[in-house]
Amino acid sequence: MAEIEDNTVFQQDDHRAAYIFSAPSSEDQHHHAASSAARPTKRRRVSSKKDGSKSRQQTAAAAGEETAAARSAFTPLFNGAESPDAVRLRAESFETAWPVLDARIQHVLREANRNTLDEVTSFIGNAEAETTQIPAGIIITGPNIASQDLLFEQLADTLCKATQARFVRLRSAEAPNLKAALKKIIKDAGASGRDDDDDADDDDETGLSVGKDGRKYLNYDLETLHVALGANESPRVIVAFQDSEAFDSGLLTDLIALFHSWHDRIRFSVLFGIATSVQLFQARLLKSTARYLYGAQFDVVQAGSVLESVFKSAVAGSQAMVRLGPSLLRNLVERQQDQVAGIQVFISSLKYAYMCHFYANPLSMFLAADGHVDRQLLQPEHTQAVRTLGSFKAHVERAVEARQLNHAQSLLDDDSYLVDQILKQGQRRQDHVMRLLRSLHLITAMGILSTPFTDLYISALAEGIDLSSDMFAVVDPIKRLGPDGIISLIRRIVSAIETGSPELDLPGWESEADELMAALGEIRDEVETLVERTKDNRNPLKSKYGAQNKVLRTTVVAQKVQLSRDTATLTEEDNAFTKAIDSLADILSQHIHCDPAESLFLHEAWLYDSKSPYRDVFIPRPATTFGRALTRPHDYLGCACCGNAGGAVASTLPATAILYHLYLEAGALINVADLWSAYYASVGDESELGLDERTALVHFYQGLAELRMMGFVRQSKKKADHVAKLKWL
Repeated sequence: MAEIEDNTVFQQDDHRAAYIFSAPSSEDQHHHAASSAARPTKRRRVSSKKDGSKSRQQTAAAAGEETAAARSAFTPLFNGAESPDAVRLRAESFETAWPVLDARIQHVLREANRNTLDEVTSFIGNAEAETTQIPAGIIITGPNIASQDLLFEQLADTLCKATQARFVRLRSAEAPNLKAALKKIIKDAGASGRDDDDDADDDDETGLSVGKDGRKYLNYDLETLHVALGANESPRVIVAFQDSEAFDSGLLTDLIALFHSWHDRIRFSVLFGIATSVQLFQARLLKSTARYLYGAQFDVVQAGSVLESVFKSAVAGSQAMVRLGPSLLRNLVERQQDQVAGIQVFISSLKYAYMCHFYANPLSMFLAADGHVDRQLLQPEHTQAVRTLGSFKAHVERAVEARQLNHAQSLLDDDSYLVDQILKQGQRRQDHVMRLLRSLHLITAMGILSTPFTDLYISALAEGIDLSSDMFAVVDPIKRLGPDGIISLIRRIVSAIETGSPELDLPGWESEADELMAALGEIRDEVETLVERTKDNRNPLKSKYGAQNKVLRTTVVAQKVQLSRDTATLTEEDNAFTKAIDSLADILSQHIHCDPAESLFLHEAWLYDSKSPYRDVFIPRPATTFGRALTRPHDYLGCACCGNAGGAVASTLPATAILYHLYLEAGALINVADLWSAYYASVGDESELGLDERTALVHFYQGLAELRMMGFVRQSKKKADHVAKLKWL
């Protein structure tokens, strides 16, 4: 057992049985008054409604100060040569861009669980107070546990406003036993009705709570909660078990029985978050406990659907000022799917990407005011930075290949001409984004591809949109459609053009697609006419691409059966229908297309595709970092003594680094005596460092303690003189 160090300092009078009071002299009084004036007086917290308004004003003022501080946190780039106006413009661009997206994200999150919230609120609100059973809502959340936080936060806000009840969230980690669960319920339910300025720690160190009448109650007795809620005629408390299946069945049984016994004084309602099924959850409860409950089952929107809705609104929507690149988006989506991360992690990743782009990219100022930047803000450093971009080089090369030599020469030599081209890229960026979103909306409206929208969007950014490519291969399925399928397809496309997409914040563009709408209308009318003509002939209308056009022929030659495929004879109507399908495929291929995002000039100003900051922040690798630091300490210390080691063992390395090298060569169990012998052989008298045994032993214990602190070794339970190896790198 480790010794506990006690630093208590005892005074001379601490052990005296009696004290003699003597009146202080005038000098003592003067000294006491001076010390009292020097010592600050103890301030008492006093809460009132007026103070609440003051605190809100102070909070608003503090928020304004934080915004100003965040704005001032943007440092000048170009080695400090960036002008203050350009720095301010970058900061204002971020402050303008992110709140718009954040508002759309919160709207999507509220609407995602709207039906579930309304159903649960109606069920809890209509629960009869006279019943002897406890209202229980069983919410099927699915296997993604990370998505439960958002749902129960929304339930807390909605139910508190709609039913005027006290809401308590319980997790299995917070309530290992009955006493801890009751403490949590009483504390949260009692504190939810207090003002923020009130003291929430009325419990003393003995576990007693003092009521308004001066009586003391145990802080795990529901009588305490009943006294705290005594002002209400029929107080209601909603207890939500967020991860119900992780709770011990005996604990749930005891809590439900206790709630039922208090039901005549406190109206308890319970909510259970279930990841599997109601049958499995009910099997964990006693039948006598199940009789105390009457409830209903509620299904929620799965996390994948919520992620796609947030993706459409915040990432792909037309309001997104910054476009995340395909590589970064792939990492974000894969992390959400593989690591089952919550939607809040995805939102935090988006915000971090915005912060990185506006903070570290001086060209992000071009996104201000939809690209209409005052040319007076542009510095020579901006034009020089643009000429170093990969998109600038590609643009000049394309101009040379197209024999636009004057244009290419002006871009390289004339700063004024380059500034004019830069200012034109804002409108070209908007045109590219609208073409991208319109093409994706039409492809999804066809209903032919089953690929998720996230994959389609990432592929469109990386490779562009081409209906003949593997990702957007819709031409062949369209050609195999029958007449009814072609007519239905055209109607869906026309409807998509007229209505747009509210999820993508994409308005309809019927007025800009007169040629496409007219061509689709002609093809639809022609196909409908052909269908009417074939009804008289009683022959189904088909094309040469359809399966009905393939005929299997059987031929018997010399008592052998031979099978061969042949094409059926097409009628005049069939040939006309085939021609209409070819026309439809050509029209769609002409109007549904988009170039890759990286093919645009100056895409670095609005496309963020850096994965390193995201991985370092959201996917940290401490073990790899520790391993590299201990293997090559010179890369971090920059000292001359470690520079010549070259990743090998040297006596001049720190003791922890030497022990780490020996640690890598050892097995699962390491004999401490052998480890000490190997270490002393590296740093002892015969080595370059030449430490004596006592000094080397001190360094050895220090290094071994640091390895233990970093989680590489621990004391072995099998052998007292060994340490166990915990990591293999």
